[in-house]
Amino acid sequence: MEYGDEIVRRVRELAPVLAERARAAEEARRLPDETIADLADAGLFGMLVPERFGGAGLGLEPMVAACREIGTGCASTGWLSVIYTLHNWILALFPEEAQREVWKDRPYGLIPCTLAPTGTAEPADGGHRVTGRWSWGSGVMHADHVMVMALVTVDGGIEPRLFLLPRADVNVHDVWHTSGMRGTGSNDIEVPDVFVPAHRSVPLADLTEGRSPGAEVNSGSLYRIPLVPVFALTGAAPVLGVAEGVLARFADRMRTRVMAYSGAKQRDLMSGQIRLARATAELAAARLLLDEAIRDLSTAYESGEGYGIRERAKARLVAAHVAGTARAVVNELCSAAGASAQFSESPFQRAQRDVNTISSHVVFDPDATYALYGRIEMGIDPDPMTLV
Repeated sequence: MEYGDEIVRRVRELAPVLAERARAAEEARRLPDETIADLADAGLFGMLVPERFGGAGLGLEPMVAACREIGTGCASTGWLSVIYTLHNWILALFPEEAQREVWKDRPYGLIPCTLAPTGTAEPADGGHRVTGRWSWGSGVMHADHVMVMALVTVDGGIEPRLFLLPRADVNVHDVWHTSGMRGTGSNDIEVPDVFVPAHRSVPLADLTEGRSPGAEVNSGSLYRIPLVPVFALTGAAPVLGVAEGVLARFADRMRTRVMAYSGAKQRDLMSGQIRLARATAELAAARLLLDEAIRDLSTAYESGEGYGIRERAKARLVAAHVAGTARAVVNELCSAAGASAQFSESPFQRAQRDVNTISSHVVFDPDATYALYGRIEMGIDPDPMTLV
């Protein structure tokens, strides 16, 4: 068994444990420390870290498979599995000195990243002074570093730039009081005018075009892939996993559920059978679509061909469509599971709240994403600030 398959097997076996911890994670509004330790021991966080730093140097396919399996147990854990694993890949795109600083003691970091450019950075001798406050800091409660996007004035123009800071240099504001995805602990991150040396920042354009400093020092096509297709497609994996977990629970519930008043078994009702079959087909199609998109992305860069703007927009299209399919299936099955599925101890209602929350992420916005692909397909250039 290859190492990537072994990691997938480990997290698949861990998923029932994560499901048992889901309510505690929700109530604490952060993942249990035991969960972080378990995922680290499984080898998850270092999957995309270059081998020369002690990581596994694996591709996107096993990473997506692992994060989908984790999502079947707990949506918040699935989302942070992507956050922590993917952001180590982003770190591999920074200058080598930054990589060495983070990975000097272990082959992974725990790094939230906020891409909305809601801060500013002023050039200073040897780097920048960064100031701002960022929302949606998923994973900040266990972080050792953070990444934030700030706007820099360069030659009269504005340049979005990603900055890496130690956790000790930032303030965290407890604002994460939400109906769904509570376990992600996605609190606000504030940087109060902190100096960031030049080796701990990289222009967003270098990341989105696949020409980052890390691509020059880390061998392998993985480190030449543009940011947005990777972020969108890997992010869709745990959302799909949540729906697959709900489908499995619905099938188990349906086998024994007796309908109120009529006394009929739900397993014998055509309505339940139809919902089960339709959800099975829709999720199978979504999984094939996601797997194909990940495979095509990896193959394009392994062959040296790369992606143009149309292919990058299609990756976002696939991610939004998969997330939308998962959301529709979860809502349909939770409705068919009956009113008792809405009790606070039920995994159905938690999954429903979680998937409705995470599928509202900007990268999964169906209207914006479908319009983006249609615009590019018609030969119209996207807006310069569009994530594509």
